[in-house]
Amino acid sequence: MSAVIVPLSRSLYVCDSHIGYQDGRVDLNGLFNAIRPAIYPYNRRQMTVFAQLSGGIGATPFFIDIRHQQSDELIYTTDLLTLRFPSRTTLMQVAVRIEGCRFPEPGLYVLDLYCHNTWVCDTTITLN
Repeated sequence: MSAVIVPLSRSLYVCDSHIGYQDGRVDLNGLFNAIRPAIYPYNRRQMTVFAQLSGGIGATPFFIDIRHQQSDELIYTTDLLTLRFPSRTTLMQVAVRIEGCRFPEPGLYVLDLYCHNTWVCDTTITLN
């Protein structure tokens, strides 16, 4: 059995959408870290979480959790997805579309990226 090597994150962003090109370039549209809803609970129709990962090897299961920072309540989790790192020097760009995320109240929300059930990085969104 081969060793598990958890990748490192080079970045983690939240945006409205993304466009990926065959040459490896990526456009992130509507990058944000705050939302100002008129009412709560607030249902975000769609957003994209974008990450750049490197240093992993082989099949790497990953997922993203969103938690209310103050209460630590889990409000959303993605399905378990898999990346395949052919070598340790491979840079992987990952865009995960999140649909129908319900934010119950104002506050700070933490988006955590896990690979092999190990925390890799996070970012935050403030709702006020």
